[in-house]
Amino acid sequence: MKSDHQQVKDLVQANEDLENYFANTIIPQLFVDADLILRKYTPPAMKQFNLKENFIGKPLEEIKENFRFPTILDNIRTVMQTGKLLEKEIQTTDMRWYQMNIIPYLVRKINKIDRVIITFVDITPRILDLKEQEKMLAEYELLLDTIAHDVKNPILAMKLSVQLIPKLGEATIDELPKIASNLEKSLLNLQNVFGWDVRFQVAKPAVSCSRRIARSPEYLRRCKIKPCPANSQLRGCDLA
Repeated sequence: MKSDHQQVKDLVQANEDLENYFANTIIPQLFVDADLILRKYTPPAMKQFNLKENFIGKPLEEIKENFRFPTILDNIRTVMQTGKLLEKEIQTTDMRWYQMNIIPYLVRKINKIDRVIITFVDITPRILDLKEQEKMLAEYELLLDTIAHDVKNPILAMKLSVQLIPKLGEATIDELPKIASNLEKSLLNLQNVFGWDVRFQVAKPAVSCSRRIARSPEYLRRCKIKPCPANSQLRGCDLA
């Protein structure tokens, strides 16, 4: 069994260890008793919440505005009553974000929750990064929706125009330039969406070509409408 002198020495050593821990920790911490009296705090807590030395021994009710978190007293009471750790992300009134942990302090001799330890970890940079990522994701999804909408209509118009070509008869061959014009407009719309370089020009078929087409059952195969190179002259309808 340890002598009284040794017990006092051990107690002094333990107290020094605690004081060194409090002086050197980088985490804001508060020690609050069952009556919601502030018993101790670490230097980072003093800096973060603008605490003063004469706050020790004061009820939190009198200094709660320093913590800029209105429900802190209710949270402490909940932990006192349940004896369970409370972890939550909080935003203070100065727009900072913290991971707050309220840890029940069990006094083993009486087997009772006698006080709590409250820690605050600044997570503002992480929260801001998450919000920025969420914003970028929302903008990306909006961009995809916009592209899908802008691309759908030109593609649908091109599809309808292509489906119409085989149905043209000899009497409606003059509709080819109109159909080609619709295709050109659809391609230009796609160009505006994607930045493609689309050059597509079609002229109305010459009269001689139309007459020959009227006498030919294979006019769709033989009369070709070709995309014009950027530096070429418009040639109209070329026969195969």
